[in-house]
Amino acid sequence: MREVINIPIEHYLQLLNENKPFSLSRFGDGEVLCMFPNGWLHQNCDGSAFLPELKVPMMQIFKNKYPYYHCLLDCSFDLNGDKFNEFLEHTCPDMPLYNGEVLQGLSFDGRITEFTEAISMHGNPVFVGGSHFENIHLLKGFKNIPFYLQVANKDSFKNVDVILQRISDLFLQGQRMFIFSCGYTSKILIDTLYPYIGEDATMIDAGSLFDPYLGILSRDGMKHRGFSFYQPYTKLKLT
Repeated sequence: MREVINIPIEHYLQLLNENKPFSLSRFGDGEVLCMFPNGWLHQNCDGSAFLPELKVPMMQIFKNKYPYYHCLLDCSFDLNGDKFNEFLEHTCPDMPLYNGEVLQGLSFDGRITEFTEAISMHGNPVFVGGSHFENIHLLKGFKNIPFYLQVANKDSFKNVDVILQRISDLFLQGQRMFIFSCGYTSKILIDTLYPYIGEDATMIDAGSLFDPYLGILSRDGMKHRGFSFYQPYTKLKLT
């Protein structure tokens, strides 16, 4: 399997604090199944389907090989991992791949406030996510009030062109920090936007990172910790 480069979370926090634009996208078993369906899993744990129309743009990300942080997760090779690894070796053998678990590690270490502070240090971060993000402003640590761009809770890729236009409009209005939590669509949005705004804006694929702070224990590690672990970091009553 491909080597995964471990960069500590402090590296990304420093970039944020110094207002140096970068982009980061994370690819797990769901993204792999978008490219290489296994025939029996038809949706991910959040209920988003492995739509056939996702395959080409997801593969194109690795063909484009744009110079931002392409990150893998612990589960990236769990399902059809051999096909994914073969694809990587054939398509982008020299493109570095990074450890995408560092964001979740930050949360599990009780350091989420460091992240909310850093992404809001130099302006109003834009969160692109489902309906639960209406309460994102209740998280502690924001230096500037976050902006919320709502997308569908499931299968947001069906409206990808509309989302792209709205983000482009926000960029033209001066927004420079975009945090994506819209499943597979996040990766395609970041890669599509990167050639146009990547030098001036930061785009981070946060995945499910903020779910437990917004009332959803969407992953096993979150369920194990329970809401009591996350409650100190948000003003939202978690139940």
